[in-house]
Amino acid sequence: MRIFTIVEEALKDDIAIPPAPPAQEWLNQVLSALAALDINDVYSLLSLTYNLLEDNYTLLNTTHNLLNDNYNLLNTTHDLLDDTRNMLTTRTGILLNHWHPIETATAPDMASRRASITFTNIANGNNVILGTVTYTFVTSLGSPVANNVQVLIQTTLRGSVKKLAEATRGNQDASNIAYGTGTNPNPTCTTYWTRQVFSIGDAAVASGESLFVLERAENVTTALTLTSTATTTINGFTRTSYLRYVMSGNVLGGGGSNSVRGPLHTVLPIDSVVIGGQGGPLHPETTYDCHLITLCRQSDTSEKELDLYISNDEETFIRISRSTPVGFNSTGDAAHVHIELRQSRIPTGYGLYIRMGSNGTSSSAYCDLKFTYHLYPVDLAITTPFEQ
Repeated sequence: MRIFTIVEEALKDDIAIPPAPPAQEWLNQVLSALAALDINDVYSLLSLTYNLLEDNYTLLNTTHNLLNDNYNLLNTTHDLLDDTRNMLTTRTGILLNHWHPIETATAPDMASRRASITFTNIANGNNVILGTVTYTFVTSLGSPVANNVQVLIQTTLRGSVKKLAEATRGNQDASNIAYGTGTNPNPTCTTYWTRQVFSIGDAAVASGESLFVLERAENVTTALTLTSTATTTINGFTRTSYLRYVMSGNVLGGGGSNSVRGPLHTVLPIDSVVIGGQGGPLHPETTYDCHLITLCRQSDTSEKELDLYISNDEETFIRISRSTPVGFNSTGDAAHVHIELRQSRIPTGYGLYIRMGSNGTSSSAYCDLKFTYHLYPVDLAITTPFEQ
């Protein structure tokens, strides 16, 4: 209607010159057609068209979002497939390493010698002589001469003993350790801290702040020095093929009904298993599987069970194997009864420990044992227990 009015007014005011026929007739028909239009219908049609366009725009947005979601889903699927491939590669490597391990070892073994030192007190100026190196505990670090190391006394006895262990392994800690020439690390020995019971052959080491001392070289007979002016108990270097677990949980009772597990006993201290043995690279330590126990001898033929534990701090212990039967019908030497283990993986940075119990009643009964384990290459090392 508004269009008709505009055209009519334009003709009346001479703004536009009326067209000559037949254009005039055509214009009249156009104006008549426009006059016949219902403006509400036109508005409704335009609104409908607009709404349809809006709906199509929304649909296009939805389609775009769905395509984007599918793209993200494809990316996620790709990542999952990649993770699966990596996991399969790792698991294949683990299986192959079980069949053809890069290194198999036994603890203890007679290839190199071992010793122990347990500290009761450390004072300023006390020293430990290990091989050719003298370690002196001090309250302030200086500049030690060749073959000497200074270790800063810590706030606790445990802290000082742990720091000494780090010093023998050549750990870099300028605030607590000062190395002289030829001492980083100790050229002949390495040490590891433990506070659990352990043994050097049949010599028992009571629980306390101890160092588990291992010779680096193999098949060497040169004398090794281990002395200290601190308050200590020392078991000197010896070559031994077994550890001794004493069944101190045994007590009197019919059929051993009152006998319980004995204390935790260190087999391999934290961080002590390294590729290439103690003369090999100290870092990184590696994951290993304990797959075999050998019973060398026993004091009686009672029924015995063994539990395996792991820990990375000797505060929290995780049992990874329960009640493995151990025993034989003889108390003779060199029994060498092999007991196979499964799923006994020790992650990087963990130590291996045992507890044993029996139906015997003698608290001095014992088992002499060896533990065989195989190592994983560094690229298969797993830091989280039971991840694989």
